[in-house]
Amino acid sequence: MKKLGIFLLLAYGILLCGVDSTLAVGFLKFEREFSGKGSTNGSFGPNIHVAFGTEGNIYISDADNRLIQKLLPTGEFVMQIPKEPAEATNILRKPGDIAVDEEGNIYVADTTAHHIAETTDPKIYMFAPCVYKFNSDGELIHTYFVDPVDVRPKQVLTAHLIIDEEGKTAFGVQPRGHDRKLLVAVNRQKQLYVLDSEKGKAHKFDANGERLIAFGRYGAGDGEFDHDASDIAINIEGHVLIADTGNHRIVKFDSEGQFILNFGKKGRGNGEFTKPIAIAVLATGEMLVKDSSQFKRHLGGLPVTGVLTFVSPDGVGLVDTVTDSARSRFTPLGQNSTSQSDVDLLNQRIRLLEEAEYRRHFSEYYDDEDDKDENKKEEDEDLKAAIIRSTVYHNIIARVQKFDSRGKYIGRVIYEVDKQSEKEHDLVFLALDASGHIFLRDNSELTIRRYSIDGFTIKPSHMNGLYNTRVVNTDNDFTEDYQDIDESADLQDEINQFLLSSSFFWTYDLSERWNLMFADELTYAEIDERYLTPPKLEDSYDLQTQALTNTLAANLKFITNPNPYRYKELNLYFERIDGTTSLDKNAIFQDVNKQRQEDEGDANSLAVGLNWDIFTKANLWLEYADLNPAQTSRNYVRRFYDVSGDLYEVFGSRNQAKRFLGELTIKF
Repeated sequence: MKKLGIFLLLAYGILLCGVDSTLAVGFLKFEREFSGKGSTNGSFGPNIHVAFGTEGNIYISDADNRLIQKLLPTGEFVMQIPKEPAEATNILRKPGDIAVDEEGNIYVADTTAHHIAETTDPKIYMFAPCVYKFNSDGELIHTYFVDPVDVRPKQVLTAHLIIDEEGKTAFGVQPRGHDRKLLVAVNRQKQLYVLDSEKGKAHKFDANGERLIAFGRYGAGDGEFDHDASDIAINIEGHVLIADTGNHRIVKFDSEGQFILNFGKKGRGNGEFTKPIAIAVLATGEMLVKDSSQFKRHLGGLPVTGVLTFVSPDGVGLVDTVTDSARSRFTPLGQNSTSQSDVDLLNQRIRLLEEAEYRRHFSEYYDDEDDKDENKKEEDEDLKAAIIRSTVYHNIIARVQKFDSRGKYIGRVIYEVDKQSEKEHDLVFLALDASGHIFLRDNSELTIRRYSIDGFTIKPSHMNGLYNTRVVNTDNDFTEDYQDIDESADLQDEINQFLLSSSFFWTYDLSERWNLMFADELTYAEIDERYLTPPKLEDSYDLQTQALTNTLAANLKFITNPNPYRYKELNLYFERIDGTTSLDKNAIFQDVNKQRQEDEGDANSLAVGLNWDIFTKANLWLEYADLNPAQTSRNYVRRFYDVSGDLYEVFGSRNQAKRFLGELTIKF
């Protein structure tokens, strides 16, 4: 146990010193849950956008129910726009992104049909994306457009026959992109910024709705962003921040649209992004950025490092056996050739690489859910189900990173979703607020959960454990009558076998890359035998034997590169096996025979090792093992007593070996 303590102390030192920002990891603390399926009074449809007022009030646009709702910070319903969404006067068609200024004015992106001035017989309407501005009471104040909508068409366009609000025949022009999404943000001067990412532009309007400037362009250079830019925010200095999703970075402009800087690059490291999707500016000026990176925990995909042998291919169960370090890895003849366990390790390593490819195909093959046809969706669902069935745990770890006002990385928050949990498997990211709260949504129940950021503490939600106990008791009775003329039994052999096994497995996610695992297996076996042969009573005996074995394994994992295309990990592991055995064999009829046998055996072996992916397809395995015993399951002493009960022979076997193993595996 002293050596175990040294190993754990070493592992803890590596944890603290090897990763420069591990102590900056935070976790989520659940605060409350609200909302749910519905169409009013605090309930919503599937497609919603969220904004937060200065007092913490929550504003939600609901595209399916064509309304906007205001909730208290605790989730209680306050009001909605409009009061009767089903009425024909409802101007909301498919409300999208939403923002709120300090006076409670509400800005929501939508699509509308705008009447072109001076067209009367018939009227011509131009369909276009817009932003509606409502006051705090829900009254419409202004409509903002980023496209020219009051100009008569200068060319022949396709138009659709429609009925206007007066019930008269009219024409509606629907140019390409008329229903594209707009993203909105508002500064302290109630100036509106509208991000039109599909067009590669950002627009600024004053409080009266006058367009002031347009800035930005499509591209990957300074002051440019991709067509899938997914969020816009204003910091306390009035600077504009754009989540440049396709370029994996944040682009910063001043209030007049002049480029200031970019920060972040593609990756899953600290300060790096994999498709940033949301920005929130805190009251301190610091920023929270949520990206799409996912760190997956597949227990079935863990590499064997000499510690654990996992379950059969169907994935049912947990740890089948714990590798017995006391058993030789050589062939029975002692020749130094590749053993079956070495082949298993090689196959396991290859399977890990293949599984990474398989999961990558499922998670990244399609960028847009809308591009999938129904058959492909069904195939993907089957693939997803197969992946889950093949693993004991299937957890997704996501992160939110924190930066200062200049874009310097400060720390991160991680949270975990158990994909096999009935209650939590459908949780997805929803929004960030200026107080640092993180909101997740259950895509099945449509409830919203609010979390605050907590420090580094032991979180049950980041633990996975499994305990298994098995008891087997077998009675065997053998009766034999030899070739004679009587019907009396010449041999009675009664054997009782008892087996108790107890397995415990525990794993804890220290962060999105660090994982700590413990496994313990305790086995107790007992055999009682009564061998009775009446023709030769001196050969009758009673035997009792007990054996106890405990195996403890610990593994500290660090994922050096979580990118599925270049996945690498480092494992430090420890294994300890302790066992004891006793046997007592006594003649039953002491008056004719006092022979007996006493056996005592023990084992205490340990192994420490490193399993390291030097490159994506090159693995190095180093292990030091103190094997005691080295060639048998126990070191033992046997004492034999003759028919008179006197000790006449003592036989002992004790062997020990110290072994260093080095193995390099390369996959072509």
